[in-house]
Amino acid sequence: MMRPLYPEAIVLEIMNKCNLKCKHCRVTYYGNVLDDVNPTFMEFEFFTKIVDRISPLIRKAYRFQFSTVEPLFHKDIFKMMDYVFQYNKNIDLGILSNGMLLNERNINELMKRNVSSITISLDSYKKETVEAFKTNVNFDRLISNIRLLTKLCKNKIEVNVVFVATKANICELAEYVSFCKSLNIDRVLVNGLQSFSPEFSHLYLYSKQGNPEVQEIFQRAYDRAKNNDIDIEFPSLVAKPSSCGLHSTMTIDGKGNVAPCICLARKTPFELFSETKVLGPVVWGNVFDEDPLLIWRSKNSVQFRTKSKNKEVPGECSLCVDAYGVGCSNRSSNI
Repeated sequence: MMRPLYPEAIVLEIMNKCNLKCKHCRVTYYGNVLDDVNPTFMEFEFFTKIVDRISPLIRKAYRFQFSTVEPLFHKDIFKMMDYVFQYNKNIDLGILSNGMLLNERNINELMKRNVSSITISLDSYKKETVEAFKTNVNFDRLISNIRLLTKLCKNKIEVNVVFVATKANICELAEYVSFCKSLNIDRVLVNGLQSFSPEFSHLYLYSKQGNPEVQEIFQRAYDRAKNNDIDIEFPSLVAKPSSCGLHSTMTIDGKGNVAPCICLARKTPFELFSETKVLGPVVWGNVFDEDPLLIWRSKNSVQFRTKSKNKEVPGECSLCVDAYGVGCSNRSSNI
């Protein structure tokens, strides 16, 4: 069984609303499932109370991530970063962003802090493809922001992009790699689509048997990346039990509840291979009611995380793409 020490990373949900309204995103479906989900921002005072409670864990962690949606959308994000630094000045604040708010002010603020990488969602090199997939994205502004980012933080912050591979954009992947090189991107992360509704299941590229045609496209993209001296990672195209990697991460929702991930912190709809279910919640405790470290080391937490690490899919993860290795890119899945 997994040794129940300290979490290596901490994710804290500072909001459950986004500046975009992408139809395939889990955020879109929250209000359709639970009556008690009220899209809102966490108040700074409440944030500090949670951080104070988990401060012994922050001191031991190597990374702290703000929410699972656009962190720059929160008006207090930089105050929050600085508050975390009070407990661990060396902790890494990796940023996941849709790129729309990466203006010069925000970039300069990020550069003042211990941010090792910024990972931006960019699903094509074509304007029409990106704007058709991501609701309210302005492609021209997004590319302008990325160019500004790579110019200002060259050799200071690693800039990555996420390409969510679907049937609608996979034929563009090789040229996309060259486009990313022109933007001075450091790494391309190819992900599989996770939809929370059957509406987008026709866009999946993975299956239980694999997808030889897409594997050939992955190979071409890999060769293009190698020739352009840019890193690239891929997901598996064969769905089989895998570890999602969150077994070493403590996830805390907007109420202080500790869960395996934000999706399982509340009831969330999942869809995979024509099966649809509302799964969760899985909550191990609340940081205001119990010692956060004891929650992390509790029997239920350890058993769940051990299963995940050992590639045994917990029932609550049965329809999650990341439980089968076809969601997030993975170095071990590379060509």
